[in-house]
Amino acid sequence: MKSHYELLSVAPDAPDDEIKKAFRREIARYHPDKVQHLGKEFQDMAAGVAADLTEAYRILMDPALRARYDENLRGAAAAPIVTPVPPAPAHSGPSPAATTASSTSRAGGATASRPTGGIDFVRRAALAKIRDAVAEVFAGADEATIPGFDIAMVSRARKGLFRKADAGVCLLVKFVARVDAESIAAAWPAALKAGAFASDCVLMLAGADMAPARELADAVTELRRKARKANAVLVPVDVRDWEALFPPDTPTAVRAVIQRLRADSR
Repeated sequence: MKSHYELLSVAPDAPDDEIKKAFRREIARYHPDKVQHLGKEFQDMAAGVAADLTEAYRILMDPALRARYDENLRGAAAAPIVTPVPPAPAHSGPSPAATTASSTSRAGGATASRPTGGIDFVRRAALAKIRDAVAEVFAGADEATIPGFDIAMVSRARKGLFRKADAGVCLLVKFVARVDAESIAAAWPAALKAGAFASDCVLMLAGADMAPARELADAVTELRRKARKANAVLVPVDVRDWEALFPPDTPTAVRAVIQRLRADSR
């Protein structure tokens, strides 16, 4: 279980103003408005993380509680970990060692009955939904493992489904915190290399936030200018509402994936 400092991504000696800033930054990520489209499972997870963050903030901003918490942390770090082995029943053979950890943190005393901070639930939820939509639209496609991407599907041409009857599509999906010029520049080179898998290569860059369309268009134009023979197409996607920016040469199958995601979120 992460400590309160790890939840807020601050050092154990962080001053109050840094803790306050970190709390505001982290709690904003789990606001109900940002997860309402992700399903009940991830909404509940977000509520759990928000509760953990709030508790961490409450303790670390109170000098007395923080001092006691720090003392408990030091004690927990120094204490040996003992794994009890229950005695075996008389009629059975040797029993295995117990592997279930206590649900109570020695440092904070709170139960670990819900997921704690550090879980990128937005990423998990978004990728799960994208994977389901891709699997349905790209039925029969081959899934590949391409470094740098969360999902990679390579389809063979199917009459009536893709833009070109003689073209396959390599769909690469990467989740980023924010779709902007920087994240595009980081993912673009790997997408160009993966273009060898199919004549059409589509990079679907999905994020929980997205820069203005003009900034994205300028970034892509500059990258395509540097790689004149690039066969990759970039499709930025905002996972908050599944809005996407489609270049004119976006394959029909990729458009269908976004349409499926939008339909499922209604």
